[in-house]
Amino acid sequence: MPSAWRDGGSVFQSMAWLESSLSARKPRRFLGLRFREGDIDRGWAAFESPASGWWRPAGSGGADFLDVVAEPGYEEAVANAFARWFEGRRDWLWIDLPQARPGSVVERVPGVVASEGETCPFLVLPEDWETFRRGLGKSLRGNIGYYGRALAKLGEVEVRTATAQTLETDLDAFFTLHQQRWRARWMPGAFADSGARAFHRDLAGRLVEQDRLRLHTLRLGGRPIAAIHCMVGGDETAYYLGGFDPEFARWSPGTVLTAHAIRTAIERDGSRRFEFLRGDERYKYAWGAKDRRNRRFGLARGLAGEMLRRFGARQLAAEMALKGRMHSLHGGAGARPVDASRKEQDGSTGKEPVNGGAVGASGTSPAATAGKGTRR
Repeated sequence: MPSAWRDGGSVFQSMAWLESSLSARKPRRFLGLRFREGDIDRGWAAFESPASGWWRPAGSGGADFLDVVAEPGYEEAVANAFARWFEGRRDWLWIDLPQARPGSVVERVPGVVASEGETCPFLVLPEDWETFRRGLGKSLRGNIGYYGRALAKLGEVEVRTATAQTLETDLDAFFTLHQQRWRARWMPGAFADSGARAFHRDLAGRLVEQDRLRLHTLRLGGRPIAAIHCMVGGDETAYYLGGFDPEFARWSPGTVLTAHAIRTAIERDGSRRFEFLRGDERYKYAWGAKDRRNRRFGLARGLAGEMLRRFGARQLAAEMALKGRMHSLHGGAGARPVDASRKEQDGSTGKEPVNGGAVGASGTSPAATAGKGTRR
């Protein structure tokens, strides 16, 4: 496994994500960059071209936090080297990074234009689960235990994290649960396309080998009723997607499984952040998530490049407006809190779902070298 800086600070900057992306979908054009100081690598980047003159990080689409990767302490040097390299590529009209974090390497590139992107809520994690649990609201603290006990009354409850031996079975369950939820809303879901499923099978295989996949499945009497797909990268755990069986919504398996995923991030992986990724669904804030907005960074050359950049900005604005409309209609994956202790006292069956849908030293300037990418 590459060192942490070579993999970036996020699973989306990892070689596993890049290689799976190139395996699943051959880009029209691909270019890899290495930033070197003498014979020492100080950074890397990979770009694909969806249209003539337009370049974006390879693996874009379902990824957050894409960026140029630099060794800590060399961010400024790599950014300057990238700017000089771009200046010499007259056929590159527009470089677009639609989902980057504030403070990214590309933000330091001279001439870059920045605009606001999507909201990415996240948790800052303490060193132990009990400290985190005590910081939750009273209702949610009660719900975690209450719904776990309520499910146990229905049958044997098992929460397992995928291994190489269970991966195929757990992935199939995850795909089914995610699609089941979205089909109930008359929407296609993320895995309606066979190519998307093939990509995630390939990625999951790579990540499980590196002990970076956290695909959690909640099973009741041997039946999968909820799943959460998390991935570990750097010092963070990213909650990518989840799904649950609507038949069990009243028992809120999402609350139980999200608590398990966060506890795993703290106790097993030592993560300092739990990233819920794009979207301001209500359930994320019930766990204490704080907002961070992605930023869109672009480098444009000439009038044609500027026109492409403005088109991209309008496209992102339309996409964000559509997602906002969807969240207002469906309420994301959350629901209003319920006092679980009261429900146990009055013998309620727990028909009201709670959070049911969640089951995320400056050195000398290195030179940039480019090489054609190959499919894996």
